[in-house]
Amino acid sequence: MPGNELVQSLGRGLDLLCLLARSDGGMRMPEIVKAAGLKQPTAHNLLRTLASRGFVANDGGIYRIGPTVHIVAAEAASGAFLKQAEEAVRHLGRLLPEAIVSFCEPVGGEVLVRFHLFPERSLMQRGEQVFDPYHSASGLAFLAYADPETRRSVQLRHPFELEGVRVWRNEAKLEKFLKEVRARGYVLPPSNTNAKFRVAARPNLSESGKLLGALGAAWHVAPNAKEDITEKVLAALKEASAVLNADSKGSRGSRKERGA
Repeated sequence: MPGNELVQSLGRGLDLLCLLARSDGGMRMPEIVKAAGLKQPTAHNLLRTLASRGFVANDGGIYRIGPTVHIVAAEAASGAFLKQAEEAVRHLGRLLPEAIVSFCEPVGGEVLVRFHLFPERSLMQRGEQVFDPYHSASGLAFLAYADPETRRSVQLRHPFELEGVRVWRNEAKLEKFLKEVRARGYVLPPSNTNAKFRVAARPNLSESGKLLGALGAAWHVAPNAKEDITEKVLAALKEASAVLNADSKGSRGSRKERGA
């Protein structure tokens, strides 16, 4: 009967997503073709289409689940917490009216920017933008508090040898900095020194210590500026983070902590 037909190509694409989700570290094309029972051109076209929307990632011929899958799953689970995060960003914007402020959430090995507030502009949600985990303040907060499984996911998506080494030179230097971040509870990257554009971030943790997100701020330093507002920024991040944590206590009991 009309209306009862299934879209074969869509079904095959969903089957491929399930296949990749069950794989350990991804699959190469010959493995996919054999496991899915498809001809290689068909599998290639399906994967290429899924990759164009971010549902699949192709890392050197190894196909894995892409960031869009994790983003969609996180959107379904976010609910009240993201509303509270939005309010925290608004609060931070009032404390730092000349800064760019944001809230990021760890999703599928990526640092997903949920909200950005620019000076004299309205709040914008940017669900597909991601921050560099090795360079951005929020990304470094993410790395400092990520569990081993999440760190492995980051390494797969952002190999240190390709992306991190140009910022940190070696992993020992990065790990030393992340240890310092955990000790003081906030991020001020070494790149801030004498920089005209500076950044800072503060992690938001659950009661069990699991990373839920990070509030961040970025600000310009005028040439020959006499005032250093770094301490003001850190105090504002701490206050906004306290607002988010206080508002979130009521909702955390009824929702599962989201994994990264």
